[in-house]
Amino acid sequence: MSEDGQRDAATGSGGTAAGEFLAQKVRDLGETVSREVEQLRIEANQRAAGGVKGARLLAGAGAAGAVSAIAVGSLPILALRRVMPGWVIAVGVAGGAGALAAVLARRGLAEIEAAAPGDSGARLGDKAREAVRSVV
Repeated sequence: MSEDGQRDAATGSGGTAAGEFLAQKVRDLGETVSREVEQLRIEANQRAAGGVKGARLLAGAGAAGAVSAIAVGSLPILALRRVMPGWVIAVGVAGGAGALAAVLARRGLAEIEAAAPGDSGARLGDKAREAVRSVV
């Protein structure tokens, strides 16, 4: 072989070695990034599982609190049973709850109309009123 042929062969093999070296470094970097991403995914799943457990506990506490509030709310009704018939108490409770629902609905609609820009709040309020009327 001539000297030029030998230089080309040497450069070619040198270029191949450098290419293999770079390819190996890129593969190593890819594997490292993959391991890190997998580790982050595992940690995120563990945190999410802890959050779900906490949310379940809070839901249970809310349910227990609701039962407690209902039990305390029934005490006056039980006391009234001694002096009034049950149907009078039921009408009173239903009327009070209905009045409270109406007041809260009006205030809620007013807040929605105030919060929404332009006439979209009025349209939303009208749709909500129609929905309430269809239920009643």
